[in-house]
Amino acid sequence: MTGLEAMRRDLERLEHLPNWRKTIGARIARLEHGLAELELEVGPGHRHEGGVVQGGIITQLADAAMGIALRTVQPADRTNTTIELKINFIRPAVEGLIRATGRPVALRAEVLFAEAEVVNSEGKLVARATSTCLVLPARRGDLR
Repeated sequence: MTGLEAMRRDLERLEHLPNWRKTIGARIARLEHGLAELELEVGPGHRHEGGVVQGGIITQLADAAMGIALRTVQPADRTNTTIELKINFIRPAVEGLIRATGRPVALRAEVLFAEAEVVNSEGKLVARATSTCLVLPARRGDLR
């Protein structure tokens, strides 16, 4: 079984359980070998007092897209965790749908590298991120 197959199986099985995606309202929109797209319909609870989406929400979406994209190319018995993350915010997001697309960049035995772009509903770039992830043994239910 591949990492992508394990992710698809686990997502179906664990979809009803509480998880971070449900907390902020994000969903996995597309999942392929080497690609993960996460979407979030921005609401009032995502904005800070200045009226724009809080940077941590955008970062969370980008980080997850990168980690999940990496997981799709890993063996089923492996997962990953972020050990370094860099994000550049290009423009604010205020309302509508935002989408983070994550892709692997390089795979090493113990360390993986990924990138993500976050765009708004008009397709304009909101943020660009890169991450370094540590390879870990997969645990049952690691998508929670």
